[in-house]
Amino acid sequence: MTPAFGGTLERLTVELSWITLERCGPWTAPLWLLLPALSTVSSRSEWQPLAEAVGDRRQLLSFDWPGFGESDRDAIPYSAESMGAALRAVLERLGRERGQRITVIAAGHSTPIALGQAAAWSSRWQKFVAVAPTWRGPLPTMSGWPPQRFGWLRNLVMLPLIGPLLYRLNTSLPVLRLMLRRHVWVNSAWLTPERLHQQQRLARRPRARFASAAFVSGGLDCTTDPHWWRRQTAMLQCPLHVVVASEAPPRSRGSMQQLAQDADQVTFIPGRLDLHQEFGALLAPKLLDG
Repeated sequence: MTPAFGGTLERLTVELSWITLERCGPWTAPLWLLLPALSTVSSRSEWQPLAEAVGDRRQLLSFDWPGFGESDRDAIPYSAESMGAALRAVLERLGRERGQRITVIAAGHSTPIALGQAAAWSSRWQKFVAVAPTWRGPLPTMSGWPPQRFGWLRNLVMLPLIGPLLYRLNTSLPVLRLMLRRHVWVNSAWLTPERLHQQQRLARRPRARFASAAFVSGGLDCTTDPHWWRRQTAMLQCPLHVVVASEAPPRSRGSMQQLAQDADQVTFIPGRLDLHQEFGALLAPKLLDG
């Protein structure tokens, strides 16, 4: 395992598997829990630009979701419930360590996972920040169909021979380049050959296809109800800050603006679905000042 933003690595057992955590910054500083966006290339390394900009002004902790990055990537049917179990385990660990409230910063599709914990945990949060939040996986968003319609795809990817072949085609450089340029990053110069190959290495880690297919097909969606997450915000016992990606695809941007109606603070940044990485240096002072 390698530090993604110069921190100390830890492991945490969750339901017979383990997840990788990384922590940096002084123990005396307020703590920010950084949740990576769930995606084919999900990794705590997404937060590296923001971590550099924040420096020692905060203690930062992030982790790789089950099935992604350097956490266990078991051949199991991943779900929103399994992601929620991982987040609860992290929150419980932090609760034992620290008496003061923490700030939870969720990127992209990790927002509904965090909101699912609002009723039980948000009384211990200083603030909840949703950065370019989304609530549906790519295929349900594009088609309008519920995740159940794509169960066949998840089952296909689980198969031993055809599954790896299909996934390899879907994570080829041309496919990744198209996906990243259309939905993830704004600046074409950001998508260097080195960064593109780095994203492919993330996507092609051994057994990475199981959690990735679950995300793409909606298997990690908390709900099929577009109003669900607004009801969850009503359970928050802390301020809500929504960061809207003003260059996001129209449907995703519409969902962000819908959630922003319930926010105590709204910030617009000219990014897409991965603005916390591409514009981490711009996002950091807005969160520090907020």
